[in-house]
Formats: sequence, C-alpha cells, structure tokens
Amino acid sequence: MKRLLATAAVTTLFASPVFAQSQAYNPDMGPYLGAGIGHAMLDNSTMDDLDELGFDTDDNDVSFKLFAGYQFNPYFAVEASYVYFGDYTASGSNGTNNADLKLSADGFTAALVGKLPIQSGFSLYGKLGMIAWDADLNLNATIQGQSIRETASDDGSDPFYGIGAEYVVNQLVMRAELERYDISESGEDFEIDMISGSLGYRF
Repeated sequence: MKRLLATAAVTTLFASPVFAQSQAYNPDMGPYLGAGIGHAMLDNSTMDDLDELGFDTDDNDVSFKLFAGYQFNPYFAVEASYVYFGDYTASGSNGTNNADLKLSADGFTAALVGKLPIQSGFSLYGKLGMIAWDADLNLNATIQGQSIRETASDDGSDPFYGIGAEYVVNQLVMRAELERYDISESGEDFEIDMISGSLGYRF
C-alpha cells in the first residue's frame, strides 16, 4: 500500500507539468501545483506521560508541504502531496541521568478533494485520503554514567482528512487548511493536526 501511494504521489507531481503543456487554462478543470508552510501539533499518550513525569516536551513544530493535483470540474479533484511534519522532542534529567528523544516524521499522500464553489473564485473544500508515512526516533541518554545512543525507524499507511478554504485569482491559488493525520503503530496512536497556508498555480 505504501509503495502504491508513493508512486501515485510522485506520478501526479511529475505529470502535472506535462498536462499543463498540452491544454489551455480552464478555470473549472486542469492541473495545479503548490507549496505551503504550516504548524504541526502532535497528540500522543507517551509524550503526555513524559510531560507529566517532568520531561521538557515540545510537540509542536514548523511543517511544510508540496502538492499537485488535477481538477476535473468545479466540484471534484484528486491531489497528491509530500508532507514534512517537523521534529518532536522530549528531554529530562535527574542529576547524573539524562535522556533526549527526538521523533521526526514525513510522508506522501493521495486524496480525493470535494469542493463547494461560493463566488468569484472563492470555495470551501474537504479532502479524504491516505498517507504513506515514515518516522525516525533518536535517543541519546546517559544512565549511571553509561552513554546510550539508539535509533529506530518505522513506516506505514493510515488515513487523513482535512477542510479548507481556497481563493483563485487569475491562475494563482491561495489556501488555508486544517488537516488531521490519524497514525497508528503497534497499538499506539499518533494524531497530528496541521494548520497551513499555501500558494499554488493553476495551469
């Protein structure tokens, strides 16, 4: 599933310029490309437990995305993206013992987008799709004078959904959106909420 989603995302990203060369601009259909920057917030029980134990936790970070899609009509589009969620950290010390953890995550997405045109280029939309994600965990610790350094990586595929508002003037696309990524691994849930603003171009 992960390979299929990543292939679909990359294919859409690279196919859009080809589409753009072969058709004239139509405000109701055609390919588009864009990029956005945002703020990602992690909700995870382990991070909450570490916070209660006195660890200094940071479950927010700057995020960004690259996206490409194709709009079939004013109401429906398909979209692929690459999303980087940033780094989430936890650190603690009790004198001679200390530990620093860092979790980073990114992924490729494929989604269906339903749009509700309002007026004069302004529309509301919702999206539903899947993310093929990768996550890396790094631990640096000193326990009773002994240094410990460990890394672990994991990946998987999980659903995500979002809502947003879009304004198109000429061929410039401006977006504001909220997305939630429901990631589950080994019985543990990682919910990532991402608020972002994006600029794109319709071909």
